[in-house]
Amino acid sequence: MVAAAVPALLVATSGAASADGWITWKNVKSGYYLTANSSGTVKGDWAMPGVNEDDYQWYDQSNGDTSYTEYNGHGMCLVGYYRQVYTENCSKGRDQSNWWQRWYEISTNSGWKLKNRQTGWILDDEGHGGIYANSGDYNNSNQRWK
Repeated sequence: MVAAAVPALLVATSGAASADGWITWKNVKSGYYLTANSSGTVKGDWAMPGVNEDDYQWYDQSNGDTSYTEYNGHGMCLVGYYRQVYTENCSKGRDQSNWWQRWYEISTNSGWKLKNRQTGWILDDEGHGGIYANSGDYNNSNQRWK
């Protein structure tokens, strides 16, 4: 009897959609990171290692339905309420039913598109640090994240 050794296939990914791990979201055009402070204000800002890491690190948690919940180091979830984007206390459980707190992470050739499950609106960076959601996908770098 001969035993064949089968090498394990390792797949390395960069960027988001890591499912159940800490990540950062950096806007392709502005270079700003998606941040949220402990009061719930979401904006784009520069990230500096060791400084306010709870503001710009997100735990990317799969909900088991192709959507993800993003919560930051302050334990607050990213919410898309049409044009408004902010953080609030997370609904309980991995498969929580608050679809305003769920995001589809869609890979494109220019970065990740974050689409809110409830509204279908796309996370957008206005380029001055303002973060909002846009009703249309204009396939531009303001709406792409890495």
